[in-house]
Amino acid sequence: MEKLWIGNEVIKESGLFAGVPRINLMFPAASITRICQHSTGEVFLPGTDFLHTPGDDFITRPAGSRIPFFPESALHPVENLRLHPAVDANAIDNAVDGGNLLFNNAGFFALNQIDISYTAKITPVWPTDPLLQPERLQRFREKLAAGEPLKLTLIGDSISEGFNATKFVNIPPFAPCYMEQICSKLKITFTNRAIGGTGIQHACRIEKEYLADAPDLLVIAYGMNNFAAMPVTEFLDHLQTIIAHCRKVNPHTGYLLITSMSGNPLWKPTIPGPDAVYAEKLRDFVAAAPQDTALADVAAVWQKFLERKSFYDLTGNGVNHPNDYGHRIYASTILQTLTGKEMFN
Repeated sequence: MEKLWIGNEVIKESGLFAGVPRINLMFPAASITRICQHSTGEVFLPGTDFLHTPGDDFITRPAGSRIPFFPESALHPVENLRLHPAVDANAIDNAVDGGNLLFNNAGFFALNQIDISYTAKITPVWPTDPLLQPERLQRFREKLAAGEPLKLTLIGDSISEGFNATKFVNIPPFAPCYMEQICSKLKITFTNRAIGGTGIQHACRIEKEYLADAPDLLVIAYGMNNFAAMPVTEFLDHLQTIIAHCRKVNPHTGYLLITSMSGNPLWKPTIPGPDAVYAEKLRDFVAAAPQDTALADVAAVWQKFLERKSFYDLTGNGVNHPNDYGHRIYASTILQTLTGKEMFN
């Protein structure tokens, strides 16, 4: 699993010139090590393809650069539309202004985003205090520390199924989804029962499957498809039912709940507000839960990244999926929660 940074070296931070010829960096950069196209690896040249002044926390794109650029109009297409759910969709409707948004559920964004590696001027620190919860998931942690075999089952929506990790859409660099990264690193047996397009209500339909897994850890990662369609109280009722049924059948299972990334703020199903409410109520739910339940607070981390990064730097499809970098954010946050170790320095 590739870290986001090691010491002062920031590794393949994602960016897309979207709307403006500028990409913000997470940290001031003493120097740029390398900028390349994410999927093809094509290397871009300083002074010709990008500009950076040592110490600045951004790069800019000069005229004539080979790096892709999307003007504001391209982010709201009106011509030659192939609207979702067409297999080759290049746009999706239901934008907050009544129009369309740039969209692609395959490799389009990975083919236009860039990887920015640089030496930070200051030692990077994780943008929010880690929620390590060492008192929770004790059985899982003890077995992990002892190197004993562990089984993990993941239930959730398309983000957890793997969209839009490049391995999932079958283009280079073939980076796996967040949970595959985690389980490979920790050498945990992994069953992915996440299904795209579903919300938490779908979990009851596959209950027999994940109960039969008898996992050491059941990871529950819904939210994105429920934000606009389900009151959070109903969501928590479903969540409580999932855990209660599993406790009866598999008393040794632990539970890791994941707060979801936020979606495009210009798309009606993911307008800001409900996502924050969901995240806050999930924090309260876990705080009141028994010690067999823990929280990986991806939402809190994601929001801190968005204080510096554009949504288009992190998206895999334009509205509600992470790109490879976003899957790395997920993986890093969850791995830190499970191991109790600082994973980012």
